[in-house]
Amino acid sequence: MPNNSRHTILIVDDTPLNIVVLMEMLRNEYTITVATNGERALQLAGGCSPPDLILMDIVMPGLSGYDVCATLKQNPLTAHIPLIFVSGLTKESEQQKGLDLGAVDFIQKPFSPSLVRARIRNHLELKRHHDQLEALVKERTSELEAKQLQLVALNEELEHRVQDEVRKNREKDSIMLHQDKLASIGQLAAGVAHEINNPMSFILSNLSTLRKYAVMIQQYVFAMEETLIDGCAEKQRAKIEEMCQHLDMHYILEDLPNLISECLEGGERIKQIVLDLKDFARSDEDRMIATDLNHCVQSTVNIVRNEIMHVAKLDLQLGSIPVVVCNPQQINQVIANLLVNAAHAIEGHGRITVCTVHELDHVLVTVADTGHGIPAEIINRIFDPFFTTKDIGKGTGLGLSISYGIIKAHGGDITLKSEPGEGTTFMIRLPVAAPAFFSLMTD
Repeated sequence: MPNNSRHTILIVDDTPLNIVVLMEMLRNEYTITVATNGERALQLAGGCSPPDLILMDIVMPGLSGYDVCATLKQNPLTAHIPLIFVSGLTKESEQQKGLDLGAVDFIQKPFSPSLVRARIRNHLELKRHHDQLEALVKERTSELEAKQLQLVALNEELEHRVQDEVRKNREKDSIMLHQDKLASIGQLAAGVAHEINNPMSFILSNLSTLRKYAVMIQQYVFAMEETLIDGCAEKQRAKIEEMCQHLDMHYILEDLPNLISECLEGGERIKQIVLDLKDFARSDEDRMIATDLNHCVQSTVNIVRNEIMHVAKLDLQLGSIPVVVCNPQQINQVIANLLVNAAHAIEGHGRITVCTVHELDHVLVTVADTGHGIPAEIINRIFDPFFTTKDIGKGTGLGLSISYGIIKAHGGDITLKSEPGEGTTFMIRLPVAAPAFFSLMTD
């Protein structure tokens, strides 16, 4: 089939692994375009070269798949594009909602490749018949030139209605986005409060002690002033010395600088935790930038420190490395997954070691633990979606598969080596230069 006759399919998904799977499945038969969020999907669908069919995820940051579908179907320029939801949502009501909004089909994850291809072919064939019928309607419409003025008036009224509906939907979207932001702020605030609690406790305790010391110092100074005024007689001098010993003034004066230093240290730690959390959780940047992986490791460690501190000693061996062009939020997610998994693999108390090394045109990041290790019979399945060795309810089996997809999408590689009883080491290699693949996902 010549390239100019190939159908174009728009894949809309915020998970790199899902995009890669669908692209591999369809690229031999179709021309593929990609959007990683709802806003970009609307731009591509409404552009000068709209897709012939859209595969749409539902749960995405910002505009959801439902929101995008509703907007497309309310726009005459994009309403005819068949849209298939591809989602892990399983409730019948959720699927019905998508169909009610105008989707032509709903494919549930995990899916069969042959089923996806068959449904795409069927809906493209239906679209072809629809386009033929639409062309026929246009021919008949051209014969009704006598009613042109009436149709223009009706079209103007319809345009006003569409604009009014778009405005109303934007208002609704703004409200939903605001609610989502408030929910995210609440989740982040809970995490911040948890990390701030420990340093804040000793800051408040030290300040309380300083206040007591200040009262004692005040009493001592007043007594000294009284003695000096009266000429510092022998009896009064003895009284001052007794008070000094009773209040332990020498210890207080020696301890004051230490207490103040601890307060400053706690304050700096609070400041760093808040900065790292803001950097880690920020979702307003979905682009490739020059990034210091050492900074990614340090900020992520501060965020997951509570998961690690009670089960392992953390050893950071961060070398001198060049910057890497990557999406720092996604790399933070990978490092966090590996650190938390390492902590969960340790029984009792062990060690987690994180190293960064420059290797020719790559940067190597390793996360090693002294946990129970991974049996040889399952080590080849460790990156499979939904595969987990954790107890039911304690893991989804998606963390490592998502991490694998992120690193692969960055043009890198993630591998591991493990010995039962000896621990596990994950190795991430990322190219120093930006991979050309990401130009498609960041346009």
